[in-house]
Amino acid sequence: MPRWRSAAVAAAVIAIAGLAGCVPEPATPVATETATPTVTVATPTPAATPTPTASETSTSVAARVPASCDELGTASSRAETVGGLTAQHADGFVRPSPPNATTKLSCNWIQEEAAAVLLIVSTATPADVNDGLQQLASEGYQCQAAQDFGAQYCMRPGDAASSEDVVVARDDVWIYLETVNVNARAWLSDIAAQIFG
Repeated sequence: MPRWRSAAVAAAVIAIAGLAGCVPEPATPVATETATPTVTVATPTPAATPTPTASETSTSVAARVPASCDELGTASSRAETVGGLTAQHADGFVRPSPPNATTKLSCNWIQEEAAAVLLIVSTATPADVNDGLQQLASEGYQCQAAQDFGAQYCMRPGDAASSEDVVVARDDVWIYLETVNVNARAWLSDIAAQIFG
């Protein structure tokens, strides 16, 4: 055999032997973790019920207070009560009112020394109005619930024989009425119905 053929055969044998060493060994199975899919389920959380604030739990009636003394009550009851009196400047009067009160309307009518009507409408928080009502007993007022407009009606005799002081209060409004020789009860009832309705 020629030399180059024997060299080729030898090279082929070496190559085959080399390849035989490259035969892969059977693979050993590797333990792998099986991934279990994670499912996240959103559980609906009930919406929190809002806690009502003080202004929501009680009815505000302050917005119903008229802007003018000439709009109080009905035209007929107003004319019957103060139609014959003269309107006067009404600032600066100090009368029973709830703590932290704000005067919304102050009205004063007189007929010389013979007759007079003073009406002051104040606003305060319902808690302050309630505190003010509790203090009226110590000032000689007698209070009872007014069935026709759901407020507290408090009265005491005035300083003169034919005078009286009245407080009508509910929620965040306080109405003070002082009269001398004038029966203003029908008008006050109309005013209370207008505001407390």
